[in-house]
Amino acid sequence: MRKEIFLVALLLGLLGCGYSLVGTGSSALPVGVKTVYVPTFINDTTVVGLEQRLTDAVIRELSARGRLKPVADRSAADAELSGRLTACSVTPVRFDANGIAVEYQVTVSGKLVLTEKATDKPIFSEPAYLFRQPYTVPSSASSYYDREREAIEAMARPFAQNLVTTILEGF
Repeated sequence: MRKEIFLVALLLGLLGCGYSLVGTGSSALPVGVKTVYVPTFINDTTVVGLEQRLTDAVIRELSARGRLKPVADRSAADAELSGRLTACSVTPVRFDANGIAVEYQVTVSGKLVLTEKATDKPIFSEPAYLFRQPYTVPSSASSYYDREREAIEAMARPFAQNLVTTILEGF
């Protein structure tokens, strides 16, 4: 009898502890928000094409997650994710014996807002969103051509994953 009471109490304690795996918890989104329109982010940086790379990566990540379906028609969306990229830097942080950079730190900052269209109220707002990602130059790279572009392309997917996780999980 005592064992049964203990097991029931233990199970209730575990169920109510509040822990859950990332991606399985309740979303920070309102129940009625199922679709999102993502216009191309505004690019206030000097990096040409940054807005397109990051917007495309965010749309692909939203599609892959399935919780918030991106739509091409603004009027068909329940929410809109707008962004303004305010800064981007690619800084060498590690060098080889010859003084050639072998690792960079890519940093992107911006202002991001997810607005529920029915109420015109922000669901998610981050006026100082900051994302950092290291980029290690592949050992197969024999020449220097444009490491900045290469590093930014490598950073686009992790940027999108981080942003979408932040929005969907409410971190």
